[in-house]
Amino acid sequence: MSASTDEQREFTDTGALRLALRAEHAAVYGYAFIGAHCADARRDRAYAHFDAHRAQRDALRSLLVEHGAEPDAAEPSYGLPGSTDDADLDAFARDMEERTAQGYLELAAASDPVLRDLAARSLQAATVRGLQWGGTLTPFPGYRADRSPDADTADTADTADTEE
Repeated sequence: MSASTDEQREFTDTGALRLALRAEHAAVYGYAFIGAHCADARRDRAYAHFDAHRAQRDALRSLLVEHGAEPDAAEPSYGLPGSTDDADLDAFARDMEERTAQGYLELAAASDPVLRDLAARSLQAATVRGLQWGGTLTPFPGYRADRSPDADTADTADTADTEE
Protein backbone atom coordinates (compact mmCIF):
# COMPACT_ATOMS: atom_id res chain seq x y z
CA MET A 1 0.00 0.00 0.00
CA SER A 2 1.44 3.32 -1.02
CA ALA A 3 0.62 6.66 0.59
CA SER A 4 -0.92 9.32 -1.57
CA THR A 5 0.99 12.53 -2.15
CA ASP A 6 -1.28 14.25 0.39
CA GLU A 7 -0.65 11.65 3.10
CA GLN A 8 2.41 10.87 5.18
CA ARG A 9 3.12 7.22 5.72
CA GLU A 10 4.34 6.17 9.11
CA PHE A 11 8.08 5.55 9.22
CA THR A 12 9.29 2.23 10.61
CA ASP A 13 12.66 0.51 10.51
CA THR A 14 11.01 -2.46 8.82
CA GLY A 15 9.37 -0.24 6.21
CA ALA A 16 12.71 1.40 5.44
CA LEU A 17 14.35 -2.02 5.14
CA ARG A 18 11.61 -3.06 2.71
CA LEU A 19 12.14 0.06 0.61
CA ALA A 20 15.89 -0.63 0.38
CA LEU A 21 15.19 -4.28 -0.46
CA ARG A 22 12.88 -3.29 -3.32
CA ALA A 23 15.62 -1.07 -4.73
CA GLU A 24 18.14 -3.90 -4.44
CA HIS A 25 15.82 -6.36 -6.20
CA ALA A 26 15.50 -3.91 -9.09
CA ALA A 27 19.26 -3.29 -9.20
CA VAL A 28 20.08 -7.01 -9.33
CA TYR A 29 17.66 -7.39 -12.23
CA GLY A 30 18.96 -4.29 -13.98
CA TYR A 31 22.63 -5.14 -13.69
CA ALA A 32 22.03 -8.62 -15.09
CA PHE A 33 20.55 -6.88 -18.12
CA ILE A 34 23.37 -4.35 -18.39
CA GLY A 35 26.03 -7.03 -18.07
CA ALA A 36 24.45 -9.05 -20.84
CA HIS A 37 24.63 -6.05 -23.18
CA CYS A 38 28.11 -4.69 -22.41
CA ALA A 39 31.58 -5.84 -23.31
CA ASP A 40 35.00 -5.93 -21.71
CA ALA A 41 35.60 -3.57 -18.75
CA ARG A 42 32.00 -2.31 -18.79
CA ARG A 43 30.72 -5.89 -18.51
CA ASP A 44 33.15 -6.58 -15.66
CA ARG A 45 31.93 -3.44 -13.86
CA ALA A 46 28.28 -4.38 -14.40
CA TYR A 47 28.79 -7.86 -12.98
CA ALA A 48 30.81 -6.53 -10.03
CA HIS A 49 27.90 -4.18 -9.27
CA PHE A 50 25.46 -7.06 -9.78
CA ASP A 51 27.38 -9.05 -7.14
CA ALA A 52 27.43 -6.08 -4.75
CA HIS A 53 23.68 -5.56 -5.06
CA ARG A 54 22.99 -9.28 -4.72
CA ALA A 55 24.99 -9.33 -1.46
CA GLN A 56 23.11 -6.26 -0.22
CA ARG A 57 19.78 -7.82 -1.18
CA ASP A 58 20.63 -10.96 0.77
CA ALA A 59 21.76 -8.93 3.80
CA LEU A 60 18.54 -6.92 3.77
CA ARG A 61 16.47 -10.09 3.53
CA SER A 62 18.29 -11.45 6.59
CA LEU A 63 17.77 -8.22 8.52
CA LEU A 64 14.06 -8.27 7.77
CA VAL A 65 13.83 -11.83 9.09
CA GLU A 66 15.76 -10.76 12.22
CA HIS A 67 13.18 -7.98 12.68
CA GLY A 68 10.37 -10.55 12.45
CA ALA A 69 9.22 -9.55 8.98
CA GLU A 70 8.77 -11.59 5.83
CA PRO A 71 11.02 -10.19 3.07
CA ASP A 72 9.25 -9.15 -0.09
CA ALA A 73 10.00 -11.26 -3.14
CA ALA A 74 11.37 -9.66 -6.27
CA GLU A 75 8.91 -8.58 -8.93
CA PRO A 76 8.74 -10.81 -12.03
CA SER A 77 10.32 -8.00 -14.05
CA TYR A 78 11.41 -4.39 -13.81
CA GLY A 79 11.59 -1.53 -16.28
CA LEU A 80 14.57 -1.66 -18.63
CA PRO A 81 16.10 0.90 -20.97
CA GLY A 82 14.62 1.25 -24.44
CA SER A 83 17.93 0.55 -26.14
CA THR A 84 21.20 -1.14 -25.37
CA ASP A 85 23.58 1.54 -26.59
CA ASP A 86 26.26 2.53 -24.12
CA ALA A 87 24.77 5.92 -23.26
CA ASP A 88 21.36 4.44 -22.43
CA LEU A 89 22.86 1.64 -20.35
CA ASP A 90 25.02 4.13 -18.46
CA ALA A 91 22.01 6.36 -17.76
CA PHE A 92 20.02 3.34 -16.62
CA ALA A 93 22.81 2.29 -14.23
CA ARG A 94 23.05 5.82 -12.83
CA ASP A 95 19.30 5.89 -12.26
CA MET A 96 19.36 2.51 -10.50
CA GLU A 97 22.12 3.71 -8.19
CA GLU A 98 20.18 6.90 -7.46
CA ARG A 99 17.11 4.85 -6.55
CA THR A 100 19.20 2.54 -4.40
CA ALA A 101 20.78 5.53 -2.66
CA GLN A 102 17.32 6.96 -2.08
CA GLY A 103 16.22 3.75 -0.34
CA TYR A 104 19.23 3.84 1.93
CA LEU A 105 18.75 7.53 2.65
CA GLU A 106 15.43 6.67 4.24
CA LEU A 107 17.01 3.78 6.17
CA ALA A 108 19.42 6.33 7.69
CA ALA A 109 16.51 7.49 9.86
CA ALA A 110 16.16 4.06 11.49
CA SER A 111 16.09 3.85 15.27
CA ASP A 112 18.56 0.95 15.21
CA PRO A 113 22.18 2.20 15.02
CA VAL A 114 23.22 -0.92 13.11
CA LEU A 115 20.70 -0.05 10.39
CA ARG A 116 21.87 3.57 10.33
CA ASP A 117 25.46 2.39 9.85
CA LEU A 118 24.36 0.04 7.05
CA ALA A 119 22.47 2.92 5.45
CA ALA A 120 25.48 5.26 5.53
CA ARG A 121 27.84 2.68 4.06
CA SER A 122 25.33 1.61 1.41
CA LEU A 123 24.51 5.18 0.44
CA GLN A 124 28.22 5.82 -0.03
CA ALA A 125 28.64 2.66 -2.12
CA ALA A 126 25.66 3.52 -4.34
CA THR A 127 27.03 7.03 -4.84
CA VAL A 128 30.44 5.70 -5.89
CA ARG A 129 28.88 3.17 -8.27
CA GLY A 130 26.78 5.94 -9.82
CA LEU A 131 29.91 8.02 -10.36
CA GLN A 132 31.54 5.05 -12.10
CA TRP A 133 28.71 5.13 -14.65
CA GLY A 134 29.26 8.82 -15.34
CA GLY A 135 27.10 10.36 -12.64
CA THR A 136 27.85 13.60 -10.89
CA LEU A 137 28.23 14.15 -7.19
CA THR A 138 25.31 16.05 -5.71
CA PRO A 139 25.23 17.85 -2.36
CA PHE A 140 22.77 15.28 -0.98
CA PRO A 141 23.23 11.89 -2.71
CA GLY A 142 20.01 9.92 -2.73
CA TYR A 143 17.78 12.94 -2.20
CA ARG A 144 15.51 13.70 -5.13
CA ALA A 145 12.91 16.35 -4.54
CA ASP A 146 11.10 15.28 -7.73
CA ARG A 147 10.58 11.65 -6.68
CA SER A 148 8.98 10.25 -3.56
CA PRO A 149 10.85 7.48 -1.72
CA ASP A 150 7.69 5.43 -2.30
CA ALA A 151 8.12 5.70 -6.06
CA ASP A 152 7.96 2.34 -7.74
CA THR A 153 11.52 1.10 -8.21
CA ALA A 154 10.43 -0.32 -11.54
CA ASP A 155 9.52 3.16 -12.82
CA THR A 156 12.36 4.22 -15.07
CA ALA A 157 10.42 6.79 -17.04
CA ASP A 158 13.55 8.53 -18.26
CA THR A 159 15.08 5.40 -19.79
CA ALA A 160 12.45 2.67 -19.90
CA ASP A 161 10.77 1.41 -23.01
CA THR A 162 7.25 0.98 -21.66
CA GLU A 163 5.52 0.23 -24.95
CA GLU A 164 6.11 -2.86 -27.04
